[in-house]
This record gives sequence, C-alpha cells and structure tokens, in this order.
Amino acid sequence: MHMRLLQWVLLGTGVAVFFLTVFLIAVRRKKGVAENTDEPEEGPPGDREMSFWEHLAELRSRLLWAILFWAIGSVVAWVYYDEIFRLLVIPIEPALRKYDIPITLQSIFEPLMLKLQISIAAGLVIAFPGILYETMAFIWPALYPHEKRFALKLLPASLLLFSAGVFLAYKLIPVMALFMLQLGLPQMDNPGIRVQVLNFARQYLWSVAKIAAACGVVFQMPLVMMFLGKLGIVSAKGLLRYWRHAIVAIFTLSAIITPTIDPVNMTLLAGPIVALYFLSVLLVYLTQPKERETT
Repeated sequence: MHMRLLQWVLLGTGVAVFFLTVFLIAVRRKKGVAENTDEPEEGPPGDREMSFWEHLAELRSRLLWAILFWAIGSVVAWVYYDEIFRLLVIPIEPALRKYDIPITLQSIFEPLMLKLQISIAAGLVIAFPGILYETMAFIWPALYPHEKRFALKLLPASLLLFSAGVFLAYKLIPVMALFMLQLGLPQMDNPGIRVQVLNFARQYLWSVAKIAAACGVVFQMPLVMMFLGKLGIVSAKGLLRYWRHAIVAIFTLSAIITPTIDPVNMTLLAGPIVALYFLSVLLVYLTQPKERETT
C-alpha cells in the first residue's frame, strides 16, 4: 500500500514538474519578447505581455483540457476494456497454459480496481495527442517563428517516440516476467507436487499498463531536451556535468515503477532511459552550433 501511494505521489509530482517547467518557459520567453523592442518583427506574431495571473489562468485552462482529454481516453479504454485486457494477456498466454497459471483476483473489489487502473493508464496512451496539443498550445504564443517551425518538425517524432516507448514496454515486460517465472519455479517431475502462482493480475497486467504508459512519456525526453537546447535553456555541457545525478534519479524511478524488488527488472527498465538521456545530450549538442564552434 505504501509503495502504491509513493508511485502515485511521484506520478503527480512528475506531472506537476512538467507543467511547471512549461509554465516557466512560457513566462521567460514572453518576458523576453516584451523586452526585445528593438526587433519586433522577430517576436511571436500577435503576442502580448501577460501578467503572472494571466499566465496562471492560461496554464489552468490548458491543464484542465489535458485532464479532460485523459478522462475521455480513460472512458474509451473502459468501454474497450475486454479488448485491452486480452491484448495484455496475449504475450504471456503460452506461459499461462504451460504452467497452468490462472489469473487470480483476491477479492470482489479487485476486478473493479484493476479495470479502473488499466483504463486510466490506457487512457493516457489514447489521449496523448490531445495532451501534446494542449502543451504546444500553451507555449506556442511565446515562440519565435523559427522556433515554431522547429517545434512543428518535432511533433511527428514525438508521436513516433511515444508509440515506440509503449511498444517497447509491451514487448519487454513479458520477457522480464517470463524470465523471472522460469528462473524461480522449481523444475519438479513429481505430479503430486504443484506450485501455484497467485496474484498474477495485480503483479503483471497493471504493471504492463502503467509501465507502457510511463515509457511513452519518458521517451519524449530527447525531444524535450532538444527543444530546450534550441531555446538556449539547457546545454550539452550542463547535461553532461550532471550525468551521475541523472543516472541515480533514473534508477530510483525505475525501482519505484517496477513491480518487483529485484535489480534485474530495474536495470532492464533503466537501461533504455539512460540511453535516452545520453541521446538527449547528443541532440542538444547538435542543436547548439554556436556553442560547438566556440568549444
């Protein structure tokens, strides 16, 4: 129970930090546009200086719309829950038959809670294009024309990376689960002794749903860093300076997300995220030609 509460707290904190970062970017860029009166033609067309409370009201509106999209996606996932449930079970169905493992639910309330949790996670996947639109709509007025063109080029890659993250988790987690299952079960030929695996639905199905949705979001890191590098907010040197801190944070987050306490699953999840971090450093380096020339 405490671990589940910690997971939800970290998820909410991550969402809050994300929108706060976007908020600060917008405030900074719009303030810079208002101060740069010497070159008005380079500023965002039709943009105007906004007060802090106007920024906050705009952020609240965009956040509410993003939550609404997520809610609609969750409703759609609830309606098609049987298909999603079957899709989650397909990769490990041969192992269920081989080891005679039923999908066990421990109480009369657990099926409803599992349906709700999977629907929320699947709803994020379904609603991601709408959430991405609200994010871009919030920062769009603060961007210069060349930055808007750059952002538009990143949108297809954003959708592609989100899909890749979901697909990778969908394919990788069954391998992890089957590996742990085969490694731990005793190989006994005595038919009178039977080892039964319980609580399968909670440990596997919910884990696949939440990790797949989380991986889709995490796979946005290279594009987000690349865009921030284009705006001059982060640099390749700065990211490399804190690479040790980033790896510790990534492994800590992976340990919380994974359903088991073994280091194997944590490493399998953290490995691709660490690779994405260093890919982000490379992309930031490539988007800062002036810094590259001076160094």
